[in-house]
Formats: sequence, structure tokens, C-alpha cells
Amino acid sequence: MVILSGPEKGSYNRFVGDIASLLGEKNGIRLENRTSGGSAYNFKMLADPNTNYRIGLIQSDYLNLMEAEDKINNTNKTGSLKVVMQLATEQIHLVAKTSSGLTNLQDLDMKRVGIGNEEQGSMATARIIKERSQISWTTVYVGFDEMLSRLSKGSIDAGLLVGSAPLDLLDIDPQVMIDEITMLELDDFNGWARYYENDTIYRDDYKWNAKNTPTFGVRTLLVVNESKLTSEDKQTVSVIKSSIIQNLDQLRRQGHPKWRTVIIPDEPIVEMEKNAVVTKTTDQLTADSKDEITFRVQIYSRNYIREDEQITINGKSYNIYVYFYLGAYRYTIGEFTSPSDAAELQYSCRESGYSQAFVAAFKDNIRSTDPDLFK
Repeated sequence: MVILSGPEKGSYNRFVGDIASLLGEKNGIRLENRTSGGSAYNFKMLADPNTNYRIGLIQSDYLNLMEAEDKINNTNKTGSLKVVMQLATEQIHLVAKTSSGLTNLQDLDMKRVGIGNEEQGSMATARIIKERSQISWTTVYVGFDEMLSRLSKGSIDAGLLVGSAPLDLLDIDPQVMIDEITMLELDDFNGWARYYENDTIYRDDYKWNAKNTPTFGVRTLLVVNESKLTSEDKQTVSVIKSSIIQNLDQLRRQGHPKWRTVIIPDEPIVEMEKNAVVTKTTDQLTADSKDEITFRVQIYSRNYIREDEQITINGKSYNIYVYFYLGAYRYTIGEFTSPSDAAELQYSCRESGYSQAFVAAFKDNIRSTDPDLFK
């Protein structure tokens, strides 16, 4: 099976290489790591019914943007695409020459910013940042392989790259640099980052990086086009997913450093989660009576506790309830006595950008996926 990855020096290529190596050793499955232009190219190839590409990596914000465009344009490019699982976090890198004096996102007003080319998902990220932050930079379309050269020549003032640090492209010995580069800080200016994860590019990620730099992260998604899968393909995809989960410790030891940010998926139909208990809430769950069942909408999972105490969906604020399971914090909102009522909030959450939202059941504050509770 061919998996579309990304540019040769990008993190996607490394992730798929790690997966292919793991499965080749343990399961006898032959996977081909097919280099590509990036998320946008992978999306186009997967969505096109006339290609034979069935599985690939896509940035979560790019897929969300394509789903939104489907709704606006009454198209169905994303209809057959399914997320198999979330993989590592990718960091938004904003780089500039040190001599420019640029230090943060706000400094890019009226500057020229390289954002990747039409095959790369960074274009979607840059579009979201620019529109929501209202920072008025001049967009320059330039591929990652040309980014540093254009920066050095002065034809762009900054470059935006999205990928899991450390990126091979930025793995430069500072002793051979003609022009020193610096990492710009990102903050949630004008609320542009409300659907992104807080993240950091660490000083040790790059030899030339002088400090830990606050930024935001986006998830790498392993995506398939279900309409193209044969029964054998579906079995292979299932083996790929289960092998990643079962051998995550090995991938963390031997693969790309960002495998440590992979969150084991929490899905509606799994065995009873006996050890999944609420560890923090912004309001106490009202489950004082025995066997009280409540339904909530799970909107995302994180490796850390966010400071947010509320979230707004369609103009209404909801308290956030957090429980811990399989090494990650799972975030839920709402409290209902029936799954059908919770499903209405799930729909609103997906419309508001939380595309993986689903209804979760809690029995005496403990997460349960007993199918009888949803009847």
C-alpha cells in the first residue's frame, strides 16, 4: 500500500518511513513511502476519484478548511475522507533574519511573508492566521526548498513553515550561516489560534535557536478515502492503526522525536474505560446518585491541561470538563440526560470547527462506551 507523505526533508516523510519500517518488521505488510508536495497535494490526490491513492498524511487545519469550503460551495470533496488517527503535532515555524529585528507575529504587518506553495498545507495555516489575526502582510508563494534562499536574498522578510520540529530543512550549523536566522514568537493575537494547540519550539530543536519560542501546533492526520478501499485495504489500514498504537513506545524511542506527542485515540466504540476518571472540571459533575448517566460532547484531546475554563459554540458559553485516559486529557462540554440531546451539540461543535467531536457517556463520572447506554 502506498502512503502519501511529504517533501523529502519534511517530517511527514520521516513519520511514514517510521511506520513502514515498523510494520515491515512486525506484520509482513509492505508499505511504500511516497514523497509528495505536502498536505494540499495529498488531499487533492486522495479526494480525486480518478487516482489510485488511498491513504496519506494531511494537516488537521487544512482538512478542516476543505470541509468548511465544501459546506460553503455545496461540494463534497471531503465526503469519503476518513481520519484513521491523529499522529504527531506540527509546530508553526516563523523564521526571519536576525538582522531584520522582527520578533513576533505583530511585527509582520506590511512585511513580505513566504508561506509555501500550492501543494503545501502551510498555505492554509497562513491564510487562517492572516484572516483571523488581521495582520496585513504581503503573501509570497514560495516552496519550502526555496524559503531560506529567498530569505537570505531579501525577497521575503519572513517564512512560514509547518512541520514537526526539528525540521531537516532548518537543521543548519550556525557556524556556516552567512545570515543568522531567528524564530519569531506567536501569540493568540485577535483570537486567531482558538482551534490550535499551545506549543513550543525548543532551543535544543535547532543549533541556531537561542531560546524556547512560544508557538502553536496542528495535528498530523492519517487519512483514507473509504470509497477507494477494498476489503483487503480496510484490513491493512486497521493493522496500520493498531500497530502504531501497540508499538508507540518503540516509535518514540527509535523514530522522529515528535512521536512522543502522539495521543492514543479515544473513540466512541471501544471497551469499557474502567480507569478513565474525571481529574479536573471547571464545574462539578452532578452525579450524586448511584448509576446516574450523563452525556457530554468530547471535542478534543491534549497532552496537557489547557487553562481555558469555558468555550463558546454558536454564541453560547459552555463549561469544560476534563478527564484523563491513556496518557492524555480528554475535553468535554455540555451535560445531557439523553444521547439525542447531546448529538445536537455535537453537530454544532463540528459546524464550529471541532470536526472530531463525538458524544461520550459517563456513568457516575466514569467514561463508558457501553452501547446499551446509547439506545
